[in-house]
Amino acid sequence: MNLQFLTNNVQIKEQVASFIREWEDESSFFDSKTSGSTGTPKTIRIEKKHAEASAQATINFLQLHASDNALLCLNPETIGGKMMIVRSWINCMNLYVEEPTANPLKNAVISFDFIAIAPIQLAAILQESPEKLRKIRCVIVGGGAISEATGQRLKQERITVFQTFGMTETISHIALRKVGYEEETAYTTLRTVTIKDVGGNLCIHAPLIGIRELITNDAVEVLNDHQFKWIGRTDFVINSGGIKIQIEELEKQLQQFIPQKLFVHPKKDEKLGEKIVLIVEGTEQDFLASKTFYTFLENRYHVPKEVGFIPNFILTPSHKINRIANFEQLDEHCFKQIL
Repeated sequence: MNLQFLTNNVQIKEQVASFIREWEDESSFFDSKTSGSTGTPKTIRIEKKHAEASAQATINFLQLHASDNALLCLNPETIGGKMMIVRSWINCMNLYVEEPTANPLKNAVISFDFIAIAPIQLAAILQESPEKLRKIRCVIVGGGAISEATGQRLKQERITVFQTFGMTETISHIALRKVGYEEETAYTTLRTVTIKDVGGNLCIHAPLIGIRELITNDAVEVLNDHQFKWIGRTDFVINSGGIKIQIEELEKQLQQFIPQKLFVHPKKDEKLGEKIVLIVEGTEQDFLASKTFYTFLENRYHVPKEVGFIPNFILTPSHKINRIANFEQLDEHCFKQIL
């Protein structure tokens, strides 16, 4: 691996150097933390041989080559950042390191073949530097869902990226699907991974990365041993008066009509048990508190009961919306009832 820094940030340099030292030492494992977007971050111990197998499977899937120019612009302490280093290491790629800013391509003069970014970075790059993104042969996007608006912008710009599916426990991603100009509806697993449906939940079998029959909290439609359509998280459900609402599905519908970043969260309610509240990034907007605005929703029970506004969302180190931290900073008087 040929390593070059495009930043003078001392902390970033030391984080990268620290992981490389950890990768080279005699230990058979390294530790990585989960994102903590929906709960307390956990430390996961990862076997190096499993990380190497995962990296090789991605290299094969994406047909990456030795001497390709790869860009690390994620937090080097997250699993996404660490795996970019591992992939570059075992495939002898040129790894360039940039700070994990909103638009890491803004000042780029180098031609990259492979980059990994978060959805928030993808949106910023499309806004400011779509021509630079178009030149990159392989772009993977992880850490959260690509919004409907960003997907449409990709189509307009005739750009295709890979949305990844995975978690820290699976050592980065285990499946990918094309989003944008060459849209795919289903995820395809890496060759070393097989899947099945267990009670409506995704079950992953990937012995080369130490996973045998891992049942996740993901509701899916399994098409075959290597392809599935993702529906949502089974633990991301609000039970409001006996009506179960899938949070991600509702967020996807809302995002088509609300351009700001948002998320849906349950709130205790004496009558319903839980009620739906909508949290939007930005300043207060009266029309979002009007029930007539939500006529586009297919089910009237899916209309949020309250809406709250936060000037700037708190994000996790991997650029996900920190749902718990954002919700907890809103007092009762911060919410407006939707009339």
